[in-house]
Amino acid sequence: MESLSFDNMVDIYDKTRVFDRHCFNSALDYLVERFPSAEYSDVLEPGVGTGRIAIPLAKRGYRVTGIDISEEMLAVLRERLKRSRKFLQISLQKADVIGLPFPNASFDMAIAVHLFYFIKEWRKAVDEILRVVSDNGSVILMHTGMGAEIPFLNSRYKELCAEQDCPIESIGVRSTSEVIDYLIYLGCRIEEIKDRWRWTSRISMDEAISYISSRAYSFSTFASDDVHYTAIRKLKTELIDRFGTLATKVEVPNQIYFVFIRK
Repeated sequence: MESLSFDNMVDIYDKTRVFDRHCFNSALDYLVERFPSAEYSDVLEPGVGTGRIAIPLAKRGYRVTGIDISEEMLAVLRERLKRSRKFLQISLQKADVIGLPFPNASFDMAIAVHLFYFIKEWRKAVDEILRVVSDNGSVILMHTGMGAEIPFLNSRYKELCAEQDCPIESIGVRSTSEVIDYLIYLGCRIEEIKDRWRWTSRISMDEAISYISSRAYSFSTFASDDVHYTAIRKLKTELIDRFGTLATKVEVPNQIYFVFIRK
């Protein structure tokens, strides 16, 4: 698999990527302070998806160009824009970030949200994003939290797949630090903004497992149906033995953070 498309997850994608709304709005307001739309008007968002970042950016005065390899995700976003009461400067096209269809220095800023985990040739994607952003511009990596995930359930699911001779391998990077290291190697200046927008989610194990079962996350898309559903059954059995019920809620620490990159 070269890159992961979310075509098959479009109906539940946004539900699995929930975040604290106050923290989200506060983080975007901070972004506007640092990179005002009057100076950084043209913004690229590769992997734009259903517009959960592009729409609020456009509402804050940016002209956003969004690309995605998923036509289904783009269709959802186009429908949202049609229903919007306010005209938003968002243009969309289907394209792959490892070969962006834009000239050099086309944008003042680019923002990538959880993107490089899903791209095998992620270094080429980084190179392309840097290419299309002006020398005086900025590239921003944004992390919006764990959504509806419970990390130890994800890990146990992967272990149960591996026990069936189906190890779950990463498509792209394992962590943002790999991207940061590559950017430093390229000579970019890096600034990380963390620990400002934090919250704790309370997620029921039943909800988290249901999303794994429906293959809403990249790591749940690799196993065959037999391996996948065997892992899900074993996971549920283990949790009921341990907690008595899948309705138990788990507290998951979350935060939104930025990595600001200058060439």
